[in-house]
Amino acid sequence: MKKNDLRFCAHLNSLALLFVCCVMTAMMLTPVKIQAEQKTVYINDINYVPMRSGKSNKYRIIHKGLISGTPLTLIESDPETNYSRVSTSTGMEGWIETQYLSETIIAKTQLRDIIATNKSLRRELQTRTANETQLTKMVSQSQQTLKQLKDNNKALESELSQIKKLSANAINLDNNNRKLLQNNEMLKIEIAELQAHNARLADKSDKEWFLRGAFAVFIGAILAIALPRLKIKSRAKEWS
Repeated sequence: MKKNDLRFCAHLNSLALLFVCCVMTAMMLTPVKIQAEQKTVYINDINYVPMRSGKSNKYRIIHKGLISGTPLTLIESDPETNYSRVSTSTGMEGWIETQYLSETIIAKTQLRDIIATNKSLRRELQTRTANETQLTKMVSQSQQTLKQLKDNNKALESELSQIKKLSANAINLDNNNRKLLQNNEMLKIEIAELQAHNARLADKSDKEWFLRGAFAVFIGAILAIALPRLKIKSRAKEWS
């Protein structure tokens, strides 16, 4: 009984090993569809590549032709049919023969990109040159403006110095004028006092002359009265 069990187990192991070998052989002989990691691929150096709805030329064309250098997103590849499923930048998905795909940008596209980059760099250089020329002009104008401002500043400083001198002279003149006015007022007062004094002297002199005249008249009157009497007395003495 034990021997039969051992034989049965050995037979099962043989069958299991044979089954595993068959499965592995089948897997090795059966084409496997490769699910590719999504990456960017490019249409190689041919004019146009059609995109189909399936992975053979029997399927309908959903895009008449993708131009060479067109970037595509690789979704999966099928080695059995040599087709790859891709999607465009607009989201369209389809199948293209794998031989028409390349992981590197084609020379034509590279040349076009280089030419475009060169044109862009030239435009940028021209723009920078124009900007530098404009900046040079602006710097030159700024320097001229600065020089003009410095000259104007010097002129203003000179005018300010002259104004300060004139202001000082004006202040001195004002002070002198005030002093002259004060002296003039004092002279007016002195003249008025002298005029009053002269008036008083003139009035006193008139009074003295009046008194002298009156005294002279009085003496004359006395003499006029006395002289005839003296003459009469002298004659009387002579007659006696």
